[in-house]
Amino acid sequence: MPYPRDHKEKTRQKILTAAFRLFSMHGFEGVTIDELMASCGLTRGAFYAHFSGKAELYQQALSFSASDTILAGPRPKKMSSKRWLSEMLGHYLSIEHIEGHRPCPLAFLATDVTTQNDQTRQTYAEIYAEMNRAIFAIANEFGDCQEKDIPAITAMMIGAVAIARTMNNSKQASDLLACCRKEISSKLGLDD
Repeated sequence: MPYPRDHKEKTRQKILTAAFRLFSMHGFEGVTIDELMASCGLTRGAFYAHFSGKAELYQQALSFSASDTILAGPRPKKMSSKRWLSEMLGHYLSIEHIEGHRPCPLAFLATDVTTQNDQTRQTYAEIYAEMNRAIFAIANEFGDCQEKDIPAITAMMIGAVAIARTMNNSKQASDLLACCRKEISSKLGLDD
């Protein structure tokens, strides 16, 4: 019996999802193709039907995971821009996020990506630029946010999540996230 028409794409997405999860936990060097494919219940041969090598997989997993973040999703109907940005910020700077609920690749791979090839670093930079554009577009709908301030805001968001993920003390992690959320809310005009 032949596979359904969408089988190959579903398999590719399964591999990308597992790859991002494993890369987020162990870094590029800490993940083997055999481990990845075993976690998917697939063979090593199936890997090469989708990717030419681990470096291509890493770059593709980075892009794929960025498309699944809360920021990449549509704003719910009848929700104001201000409320939507406030809710996104609340999710981004939350314990649930640092525990892996719709994780942001910018924060989860922040240090690991520096050791990757130029193309992967370029993909990371493009995702970061898109995050800046998206946040500015939303913030600009309700306030007088300055575009030049957005990179500092997003760097604080990404850094706070990356640092909070390293903390063994959940109270300290929560405090860090809350402090950054308050500062960013003020800069974006969300606290009035």
